[in-house]
Amino acid sequence: MRRPFASVVSGLAALAAVSAIARISHGFERQWHVGGDLGWSAVSYRGAIRSGYGGGGHVVYGLNDTFNAMLELGLTTHGVYSDRPWLKVASGAVGIGYTLDILRWVPYAGLLVGGYRFSGGVLEKAEVKLGFQFALGLDYALSRSWAIGAQVRYHTFSDDPLSAHYLTTFGRFEYRWGW
Repeated sequence: MRRPFASVVSGLAALAAVSAIARISHGFERQWHVGGDLGWSAVSYRGAIRSGYGGGGHVVYGLNDTFNAMLELGLTTHGVYSDRPWLKVASGAVGIGYTLDILRWVPYAGLLVGGYRFSGGVLEKAEVKLGFQFALGLDYALSRSWAIGAQVRYHTFSDDPLSAHYLTTFGRFEYRWGW
């Protein structure tokens, strides 16, 4: 014979025990992230595709559990011709990111707008452009204060959005505080 009351009491006792020992997981608002980036890049500029290396820094602020304000800075260099200096691309952008907090793994996507400065290479003088970035990333929280991750950013430019492209693929590390 089944005892419904005993089953309910057993279920509530199990739920209470699990709740008492479970680790609390939070998405953090008002949390700051500051970090560095290093990796590979490619630029399609003036009819040629060139790969290169670069790095940068980022600052992120948690607006709420889901959305972050983002500031991304970068500098990459790309080989153009063996007898000429390398093409350098410096960028700075601000935007908004959407995060999906899954325990220690945090995937995110962001949209940013910013400025770019192209210099060196085949350019006789530096060029400045307005551009847009679409970022996809995955961070892993080593602890509440430290994280590592990877990010891919696709960049395009307002004056030539269909033919000038720029891609950065960076490994990232960051320090977090303020929860």
